Amino acid sequence: MMKIFFRIFLFVIGLTGGICQSRQTDVSKNSKPDVFAHEDKRIRKDHPVYKMQEFHQRNGLPGLFYKIARQRQIRIGYIGGSITEAGSGWRDLTFDWFRLKYPQTAFYQINAAIGGTGSGLGVFRMERDLLAGKPDLVFVEFAVNDSGTAREELLRSVEGMIRKIWAALPECEICFVYTAAEAHCKELAEGKQQQSVTTMEELADYYGIPSIHLGLEVVRLYVEGKLTLTAEASENARTIVFTSDRTHPLSESGHPIYAGVATRYLERMSKKPAIVRRSLPVPYIADNWQNARMIDVSQTSLSGKWEKLPEESAVMQQFSRYMPSLYRLSPGAVMRFKFNGSVLGFYDCIGPGSGTVEVTVDGQKHVIRRFDQWCSNYRKHNFFIGDLTDGVHEVEVRVLDSPVDKASIMLLKNIVITDPERYAALDWYPANIMIAGEMLH
Repeated sequence: MMKIFFRIFLFVIGLTGGICQSRQTDVSKNSKPDVFAHEDKRIRKDHPVYKMQEFHQRNGLPGLFYKIARQRQIRIGYIGGSITEAGSGWRDLTFDWFRLKYPQTAFYQINAAIGGTGSGLGVFRMERDLLAGKPDLVFVEFAVNDSGTAREELLRSVEGMIRKIWAALPECEICFVYTAAEAHCKELAEGKQQQSVTTMEELADYYGIPSIHLGLEVVRLYVEGKLTLTAEASENARTIVFTSDRTHPLSESGHPIYAGVATRYLERMSKKPAIVRRSLPVPYIADNWQNARMIDVSQTSLSGKWEKLPEESAVMQQFSRYMPSLYRLSPGAVMRFKFNGSVLGFYDCIGPGSGTVEVTVDGQKHVIRRFDQWCSNYRKHNFFIGDLTDGVHEVEVRVLDSPVDKASIMLLKNIVITDPERYAALDWYPANIMIAGEMLH
């Protein structure tokens, strides 16, 4: 019975060229057709998207499938942005593929994805959010959120992630997956690869990491006229609808396409299990962020009005999964510390009651506003202080009482503040200091 169910499952998620959207209604006669109104067989021969490689096996995942054949428990980790964080998305679908293909093995999932974040934060979160679970395989997905990240910066953070994984767990396998928002799909349709992908491919080549571009199948369906990139699914019955917001795949259509591509190549890699004995090569770039670390606020010197939020506070309960400790510093409060390194950042929460901080590093001041138009609710956030040389740095962070025109800022999202008391505070909610180096006491 299980084998029959598994075959049905593979058949359904593999139908990337003909997904049925049962909830869609007929399109209005006056609606505009997709730019590619019909499939031309010549497209497959001449269109640049068919010349782009969807999968690079490199060293594959031999150690994972060797373990699956011999162990009763396997842990699979996922780190990325909101596309990976989404429930019932490619993450859950690929995880279920493992469970169904290998029903005699117990699989455990480690979801370390956080929406709106890139590898620059991810490399600092590795130990606590991912490696503590001792994964046997890690999927890394940051192509969309790192699409605007400079090459050197992306190399530093992603190589740091690779080296952190293999330094802690030498037998753990890694697989890069690349996703694409609407803008990237249109560039891919013109044969232009995402810069984040070409950068990560440098590291994948160097370290022998397999990579799967989940977005190319979406683009191929698009140029064949079978898929509309952005629309409301309920208003479009003629084509597959990939997303309704230009970025996040729909769970009923976009994510199954991604999962179908991923499992196709996982199946291929499963044919070559082998024992893996791995040692780290010399770094691809010398200043990678393998030494990136999170430092708890308790390791700094605090003065003025501050408190560690109790476990029962609403903000703490919302973020305790990724922020085991969270602090509130009110205007006039000061944080001081010293570190030896080249990277400085802060992992914090921002929301209705947050304001502005002044970060002074070696006498140079940086005023950072911790409030934006998305602050109708509290959310995890981070910021970095750039242009630091490698060495010893003295840092002071002061919470300012400078007024913030929150009403005008919220209007950028067409939100009118009707409860001004909720927005009155000007506090700062830090959880961790992020450094590439070491704290000095």
